[in-house]
Amino acid sequence: MGFTVPDAHLLALDAHDGQVDQHGDDHYLAHLRPLGAALRRYGPDAEMAGLLSDIVATTRDHPDPERRYDLDRLRGLGVPEVVVEAVDAVTQRPGEAYMSGLVRRAAAHPLGRLVMLVGNSRDLAAGAALAATDPDKARTLREGRYRPARRILLAAEAADRRYGCRVLV
Repeated sequence: MGFTVPDAHLLALDAHDGQVDQHGDDHYLAHLRPLGAALRRYGPDAEMAGLLSDIVATTRDHPDPERRYDLDRLRGLGVPEVVVEAVDAVTQRPGEAYMSGLVRRAAAHPLGRLVMLVGNSRDLAAGAALAATDPDKARTLREGRYRPARRILLAAEAADRRYGCRVLV
């Protein structure tokens, strides 16, 4: 049968068990599940890539080696190669610059680009709530990170003759 979307939900739920964001919200429930749901309309590979998008970055330094995930472990679990490649494309490497490294690398991978575009839309929307409590930080993130990243991702999407026909999110 192979690795499925429900398998990706279970893996993400287990891998991110106990992880919370800066607001104390559960990482899987607050971030990954909504990202997966937003990607669902693009197919199961997109949904799985969204659900697993943070698994390598947030588990690489876990003190328990059994709780660490890398790309080879994902392959060993049967995660489809296109999903593994997308996870790689959206995982920031240690010491890598955000814009010139991560964003440009993600922009070059069709599924990674889609995951990052949907995540970017969510980040921009969340910035409106942040603006109510910290307008300077919201403006810095919006103008210094999210909008410039979006321009790079949308330019790559528009230039991609094979995969760039998707609705630009």
